[in-house]
Amino acid sequence: MLPALTPAVAVLVRGAAADAAVSVRAVRTSADRPHAVYLLLDPDPPAEAFNRAAAVRTEPFLLFLEAGVVPSGSAWLSGLLDSLDGSVAAAVCTLDGSADRLCGLLTRREVFDLVGGFDPDRAGDGGHVEDYLARLIGHGYECVAPAAARFLAGHPQLRKAG
Repeated sequence: MLPALTPAVAVLVRGAAADAAVSVRAVRTSADRPHAVYLLLDPDPPAEAFNRAAAVRTEPFLLFLEAGVVPSGSAWLSGLLDSLDGSVAAAVCTLDGSADRLCGLLTRREVFDLVGGFDPDRAGDGGHVEDYLARLIGHGYECVAPAAARFLAGHPQLRKAG
């Protein structure tokens, strides 16, 4: 068991700086388990940028998030982590109100490494999460979309001066 303060999850947020800042702030203030957040301002396609960032992380779990989304409830990180048991190798995050719109993925590092991460040649500029899930299923793993993994499109809180 990991000590309570050891980050077990590397949260990798990729996208435009303003959108990513919204997600980073929301994750840092709402996550209920030890984690470390990393902002990726990488112009390369998502699969390549995420693979590079994951390669230098040592945490046992990797959470890949699209910039501009925020968790829709509390205990969301525990809910995601708790869903990865037995043969479940990945939990997808969906945009609230659109179950078919994926905005993130939590996976075990050893599984990510086993299947070679995201495949930039197959995914191009998008579809890297869907391709990863298809390859996991092909290897006999299960993938889930737990209720705790609902996210909202985030917008910065504007405050009136004075």
